[in-house]
Amino acid sequence: MMPSGIRRTHACLCAALLATAGAAHAQSSLDVPAGASQTLAGGSMDMACGDVSVEGTLDLVGGTLTGVRHLRVAAGGQLILGAGSITLAGNWANAGTLSADTGSVNFVDDAACATQSTVSGNSTFHALTITSANNKLYQFAAGSTQTVQHALTLSGVQIQSTTANSPATIHLLKGGTQNLAALSVQDMAATGQWLAPDQTNLLVGGRVSRWFAGSADLRPVPASSTLSLLGMALAIAALAARRRRQARSHG
Repeated sequence: MMPSGIRRTHACLCAALLATAGAAHAQSSLDVPAGASQTLAGGSMDMACGDVSVEGTLDLVGGTLTGVRHLRVAAGGQLILGAGSITLAGNWANAGTLSADTGSVNFVDDAACATQSTVSGNSTFHALTITSANNKLYQFAAGSTQTVQHALTLSGVQIQSTTANSPATIHLLKGGTQNLAALSVQDMAATGQWLAPDQTNLLVGGRVSRWFAGSADLRPVPASSTLSLLGMALAIAALAARRRRQARSHG
């Protein structure tokens, strides 16, 4: 049961979903308030470019949520995928709990809904797919880690950290599969598996760590102190003087 303070539209929506599992629905937004619990009951729901905000608990129970623009899981909120799936075109912001189970999250092109996406918070996905036919930009929050357990698909997209020289990380578990192609990557790191090891970064000069063949390490070069620079200069000068003396002695 939902608390009495929840708006009537939420109660009606939940009742409709429970009564028509497997049917398609359209809704401008889906809000699950703190303390509330809502389920798709294994059905499907087309958000028609609406937003999803989870402050309570949203359980797909194997259902499908499509046509999402932005999805937010607030601190204290829980999103349970089960064997279900979510398809969205905009932002993913997770400050709560994602129960990936065997479900999937799929980012797709929908320029009328969102022209680029930002992924923030730390999430663990069972399967994560990000594809584009338009070289769409995906930004990952600097310092965040997205973990993929089973399958990672990235194709035709630009991927970068939200902050230059401050990488975001994609962690693909050792047993997971990767299907990666046509990527432009900047300020991103990989852990678990090396990503796209047999491919080339389409972004010339893109700074990455453990992406592509022979990629550079993103770790910054430590700045030298004035004292160490002076020591280096003296050592170089001493070496030059030594070589001059050796040249005169041989002359």
